[in-house]
Amino acid sequence: MKTLHNTKNCNYRKFLHKKLKYGKISGKFYKFICRNYPYRVTASIVQICVREVLDGRMTENKAIARMQDNDLELKRQKEMYKSNVECIKKISKTTTPYTKPL
Repeated sequence: MKTLHNTKNCNYRKFLHKKLKYGKISGKFYKFICRNYPYRVTASIVQICVREVLDGRMTENKAIARMQDNDLELKRQKEMYKSNVECIKKISKTTTPYTKPL
C-alpha cells in the first residue's frame, strides 16, 4: 500500500525517521511500519512495539511478528486506506476546474 502520510505531514513519521537516521531502528523495521500502517501510524500496537525496541526489551523481528499477529488492526488499516482511495477518486471525477463566468 502506498503511504498517505510522509515525514512532512506526520510527526510520528518524523520521529521514526530520525531514529532510522541515527541508527536506533533498522530500515526493514521502518519500511514495515510505513507500508503496513499507511493510514494511522500512531496505532497503539505500533507505539508499544517501537518503544520496546528503542528500550532494548524486544528485538525488531519479534516486534514485526507481534504486529503481524494483530490482524484486526492491519485489516482496519487496509479498509480505511481502500475507502480513502475510493473517496479521492469520486471527488476527482465530480469536481470540475473553476472557470470564470461570462
